[in-house]
Amino acid sequence: MAKLFDNLKRMAGRLRKQPMRDTTSYAMLRRIGLSQVSKARPLPKPTLTNLRALSHTPYCRRAINAVKGRLVHLQWEVRPVKGVKLNAELQRQIDIATACLMQPNGDDSLRTLLEQVAEDWMIFGAGCYEQQAASDPNRPVWLWPVDAQSIQIFPLWSGGPNEARYAQEIGYGQLNLLRNDELVYLRANPSTATPYGYGPVEIAFRDISRLLGAQEYAGQVASNAAPSQIIALLGADQTAVDTFRGYWTNEIEGKGMTPIAGAESVGGQADIKVLPLHPNNDSALFLQWQNLLIRSIAAAFDLSPANLGAEDHQNRATAEVAEERDMDSAVRPLASLLASHLTRETIQGLMGFSQLEIVPLGLDRDDEKAGAEVFKIEYTGNAITPNEYRERRGMPPHKSDVANMLFTDARPSMACLAIDKTTPQG
Repeated sequence: MAKLFDNLKRMAGRLRKQPMRDTTSYAMLRRIGLSQVSKARPLPKPTLTNLRALSHTPYCRRAINAVKGRLVHLQWEVRPVKGVKLNAELQRQIDIATACLMQPNGDDSLRTLLEQVAEDWMIFGAGCYEQQAASDPNRPVWLWPVDAQSIQIFPLWSGGPNEARYAQEIGYGQLNLLRNDELVYLRANPSTATPYGYGPVEIAFRDISRLLGAQEYAGQVASNAAPSQIIALLGADQTAVDTFRGYWTNEIEGKGMTPIAGAESVGGQADIKVLPLHPNNDSALFLQWQNLLIRSIAAAFDLSPANLGAEDHQNRATAEVAEERDMDSAVRPLASLLASHLTRETIQGLMGFSQLEIVPLGLDRDDEKAGAEVFKIEYTGNAITPNEYRERRGMPPHKSDVANMLFTDARPSMACLAIDKTTPQG
């Protein structure tokens, strides 16, 4: 009926202000017959329970910290959106929004809030924080980080303001229902196939497990916990084998001595054979295999292998290129995602400050010398002022009048200033 009504409206030249959707969200989940896909039941994500434990392993933790460490050291600023000039009312809103975000709750700062959200985003493919409105006009919003693993989604949420979109499972079948304006949910690698995302740890799960198994085996080989040889006593009965085992344990094992043993004659010859179980050199440690797995883990996090110690030799130029590449592929996307959600859901959505946004400063880490040369070209070409360049670099504006002038307009003032400096005083 809704489809027919829309067609009649279209024929009459009148359309709905908000049209009805003809397609279905996550149609493939219905097609394969998942009974969980219903409007009244949230859909749990089939997340591996040991992902959190895997995130504590050395290489996985190194990859997480390589992204998160750079992210949390960024400075954040609330400012008017592009094209809106600052005035007294906007400055009041900026002060309120900054105070709420810098101290989101009684325990966290903006840094610790973003750190926890980013951690879950990389592990579970989702970063979550709860936001609630308050009656204090000077503190209208409170924010808390939320364990993303506990959140379930209603996949058929229709967008109603009072309709639950998320549910937090707190055990024993109990669910806390949350509206869209109460929980902010950041997905990693979103797709139309599922309401959930997939984080780097989840993507690299198999390689991390294989790396742990290879390292454990290599550790046993290196510490002689896994024997590299088996001894065959030809022609010996069980009594002779037990005697030799006692001799080996008591006299040889752990003492670094070279064992010498005799054997009974077999076919007129005395014989004893030593059969190797695996190589005794570095190939027994599967170092190349481990290096491949480390590179796979780095690829899942959009990082260069050098960040995980997979490069033995690296010059400075290569390191700088790799660092900038990591900023482009791993840090900038996550910082932009956090900024967009904080802006849309919290500042503009819950606070109602539609002309404000939050942005990370210092995210563009271009080469300083190259940036200065570009500024020189732009400045002498009357395309930019010094204060516009300083704003681009995240620096405060200069108080000099010349700093707000183009090069052509500033030349007379700079010439007069140079004359004043060379003129003798008194």
